[in-house]
Amino acid sequence: MKKEDIQSFIKFFVRQKGLTKEQKAKRDYLLARDADVNVEVPGDDEEDVFTPLSVLKTAQFLSKFNDPMGLKYLTHDFDNIDDGRPRTIEDLLKVVTKILDAEDLPKSLWSLINGYINTESWVDTYGNEHTSCINNPEWVSWSKNNNLHPINNSVFEKEIMAFRSTVRLVAPSLNSICDEAKEGLSISIIKDKIDNADFYTNTYILYMVLKKVFKMMEQRAKQYPDISISFKRSTDPDGRMLRHIIITQSLSFADKTIEEVMNRLENNPEAGDFGSIRKLINGYCYWQVESLWDGEPYRWNILKTSDMAEKEEMDKKDVKGFTHIFTYYLL
Repeated sequence: MKKEDIQSFIKFFVRQKGLTKEQKAKRDYLLARDADVNVEVPGDDEEDVFTPLSVLKTAQFLSKFNDPMGLKYLTHDFDNIDDGRPRTIEDLLKVVTKILDAEDLPKSLWSLINGYINTESWVDTYGNEHTSCINNPEWVSWSKNNNLHPINNSVFEKEIMAFRSTVRLVAPSLNSICDEAKEGLSISIIKDKIDNADFYTNTYILYMVLKKVFKMMEQRAKQYPDISISFKRSTDPDGRMLRHIIITQSLSFADKTIEEVMNRLENNPEAGDFGSIRKLINGYCYWQVESLWDGEPYRWNILKTSDMAEKEEMDKKDVKGFTHIFTYYLL
């Protein structure tokens, strides 16, 4: 089937009214899994308008994976503490469902977690489909009969750890994700401190974004072969910890003006690789691109905080090449 036919079918499918919550979750899972089919999922108003989601709210939600009264026991053993925290799958699911229903999350994150708790399929970091999950009757029965968390079963543990590594970038896994993302490409990448990267996010989305960025850089790799990826830490003005993944193709710069590129994305939210990447990471992180744009040095804040300008003039000497900066919170 031609890609155009697939896109037409998906556009027809996502605009159908009256879908149940479960059907919407399955739809969003399929779109997240097949993210290269570049189709925007419209809201109830069916307008193809890009709406940025709150990166901070997503990070606050993901921080609940550290909270015993939150999402912790989706990926960790129950604590032997009788203070009201969940100690059975039934109690855990009540807590998790209440939290999940109250959040405005990226669709791909909601679908991932909903799939894991409600016997739906979900995909791991590398896009492998899983159908076993924590509400599976076999898991529930084993847990009840043994009075233990399913993580104590060696078979279930593998699935739990696969899910855990899909909602958290665990050090040093960024190294292997990079290697997998550039599979089939001729580029070589210099890595700087990326083994230290450790924070909560949807690692499948990160993997897909790295694949797209590396593929873009492959197009100019013969002329500009020096490509690097680094990891840095910082804090924002309110003291919140930030984690940055920075990818640079040295001495490679944009041929078009920044206004031309900005206008293209503004007028067509699905435009090219930039539109695809923005849709994937919306709500997960901030995204900046630094370059000389037709010779002029600018930082383009594509996904940004409300107090940031959309573009910032830079000192020419500080622009090392075409650079993507992805910034996450660690709360």
